[in-house]
Order: sequence, then structure tokens, then C-alpha cells
Amino acid sequence: MKKLRFTNVWLTVGLFLVGLVMCASLMPNPPELTHVQGSDKVMHAAAYFILTFWFVQIYVSNRVRWAIGFAFIMLGVSIEYLQRMSGYRVFEYGDMAANTVGVLCALLAAQTPLARGLLVVEKCLLRRVR
Repeated sequence: MKKLRFTNVWLTVGLFLVGLVMCASLMPNPPELTHVQGSDKVMHAAAYFILTFWFVQIYVSNRVRWAIGFAFIMLGVSIEYLQRMSGYRVFEYGDMAANTVGVLCALLAAQTPLARGLLVVEKCLLRRVR
């Protein structure tokens, strides 16, 4: 697989996304995006899918990808314990499970052509510059 040319840009965007998820996870009154029962689990899975999938596009080594997945699973677990300590957020094993499902789905998606998404974006951007 070809190497990304704008790795630092992609890493910066990825770290911003991590910060966004952390802030949303730890703020006292997060915005409720939907009123459908159980949809928060879908949101958890989606957030951790996006985070993990973003970084596995940057790092193509399977060993590094699994390390990224493990790191995001640990982030999800850690955030739940921080929520418990906050006194204003709720600790839920279900959220940890949903986060883990999102991570595992991203690791599976990384084995498909979808994992070349950032390469495609770079090609388009470089074509426009020329």
C-alpha cells in the first residue's frame, strides 16, 4: 500500500476527533442527538468506529492497527470510569461494549479497500493543485 503524503495533517485531524469525543464524553450535559431508545449505543459504536478507522488508514501495519484498536478500547473503558468519578455522568458497561464493537468493526473494515480512503482524498487534492 502506498504511503500517505500528508500524514501530519491526518494525525492532527485524528487527534482533534479524539479530543472531540473525549470532551463530549466528559461534559456535564452533552447534547442529545436523538430520542430513540438505545440509540446512544449506536452513537458510541459509530464514534469509536470513526476514531479507529481514521487511524488505521494512516498506519497500514497490522500490528500497529491492533495496537490502535486496543488503545481505543482502553480509552472507552477509561472514559467510563472517569464518568463514574465525575458525579454527573453515568457509568455503563453497555457503553464500553458498544465502543468495543465500533473498534472491532473498524479493524475489520481496515482489511477492505475502504482503508484506502485517505489515499484517494490525497490523490484528488494533488490533482487539483496541478
